Amino acid sequence: MTVGVPAAESDIAAELAPLFDQLEEIDAKAAAIVEAGRSEATTIERDGRREAQRILERAAREAELVADRLRRERREAAERGARAILAGADADATRLHDRAAQGAAAVVDEALGLLVRGTG
Repeated sequence: MTVGVPAAESDIAAELAPLFDQLEEIDAKAAAIVEAGRSEATTIERDGRREAQRILERAAREAELVADRLRRERREAAERGARAILAGADADATRLHDRAAQGAAAVVDEALGLLVRGTG
């Protein structure tokens, strides 16, 4: 087995210089990759925030539409209920009026009967 040993100390620096150059290149590439990754992460994060904001805005619009529809349906149901109550009240008033008219007619008939019998 043969092991390479540099001939002199000054030659070690010369022999290792290309390796150090390669390491510097690798470090530069790694730094560039890290910077590109950070930049991409920043872009992704920014885009994600924008998309989340759009989703929230769309959800708020949809929720407002649903709320409007529910308010309209409740109002319509309340109006139908009010109309039904008024119709029932009108029917009750008509029945009471008819009963009162019948009662008044009976009282008039009885009074006339008493008058006729009393004068007769």
